[in-house]
Amino acid sequence: MSVFWRKKDVRSLFERCGVASSLIAARDWQGYKADIVGPVLDNLNGASEGLGPLRRVLSESLAYKDGNHLLWCTDGQKRRREAERNLEHLRLLVKDYESTLRERESAKQERLQRIAQSRQGSIFLNKLTTLRERFLAFYSNLDHRRRGYGLESLLYDLFDVFDLSPRGPFRRVGEQIDGAFAMGNDNYLLEAKWQEAAAILGDLRDLDGAVGSSLDNTLGLFISINGFSRDAIDSYVQGSRPKIICMDGGDVMLVVENRIELPELLQRKKDLASEKRRVFVPAEEILRGAA
Repeated sequence: MSVFWRKKDVRSLFERCGVASSLIAARDWQGYKADIVGPVLDNLNGASEGLGPLRRVLSESLAYKDGNHLLWCTDGQKRRREAERNLEHLRLLVKDYESTLRERESAKQERLQRIAQSRQGSIFLNKLTTLRERFLAFYSNLDHRRRGYGLESLLYDLFDVFDLSPRGPFRRVGEQIDGAFAMGNDNYLLEAKWQEAAAILGDLRDLDGAVGSSLDNTLGLFISINGFSRDAIDSYVQGSRPKIICMDGGDVMLVVENRIELPELLQRKKDLASEKRRVFVPAEEILRGAA
C-alpha cells in the first residue's frame, strides 16, 4: 500500500467521505500514514456499513489524473511516477471489479427470469410441492442409509429447480464429494448428512479441507438435516477464514415450502459468514430479520 497524501489531507478525506469519527479518532495521527490508513480501510472493507465511505474514498482517489501534486517533494519526480503507476493499477482493479459485478447482476437477472418463466402454469410450485412431499416422506423411513441416498437425489432436484447447475456425487483422490453446484461466480462443494446425531467439528473440517484444496472461487455448503453441535459451529470459526456455510432440515423445509428462494437464502448466509463469521444462521432467523 502506498499513501501519497499528507496526513492532514488523509484525515480531511476520511471526514468528507463519511468515515465514522470514532474510527478516525482511534488512529495515532502522529504515526506513519500506512499505519493510519491500512486499519481504516480494513475496517471499512469488513463492515457492511463501510461500503459507502469506502466507495467515496475510492472515487476521490480515482479523481486524480496524474501525480503532479507531488512535484513539490524533494524526490517529486520519483513519487509522481510511483503514484501514477499505482493509480493505473487501481483503475484496472476497479474496472475488473465492476465488470464482475455486471456479470453477476446479468446472471442473476437471467436466473430470475428463468425462474419466473418456470412458475407460469404452476410448474415451479408443482415441483416444489413434489420435493416437499418427498422430503417429508424421508422422515418415516428408518433405513438411514437409504434415507441418506434419497437426500442426495432430493437436493440435486432442488438445486436444479432453482437453476443452480447441480452435479451428483463424485470422487476425488482420498475424498468423496456428495455433490456440487454453481451460483454466480462461485462453485460450491456439497456435503449432505441425515444421521441421528448432529454434525460435529470433524465433519465441518473435512468439507473445509476439500474446499481448501480446490480453486479459489470454491466454497462449501454443509447440509445436516439434524443440525450441528454448538461446539462444531463455535470451534470451526475460531480457525482460519471460513470457507463453508451451513443449512439444516428447517432451512430445507422453508425452501420447499416456498417461504424463501434457495439462491437468496444461500447468498444471505454467505454474506453473514463474510461479515459476521456466522457460518450457520437458520433461515427462520433470516426471515424474521433477526440475523
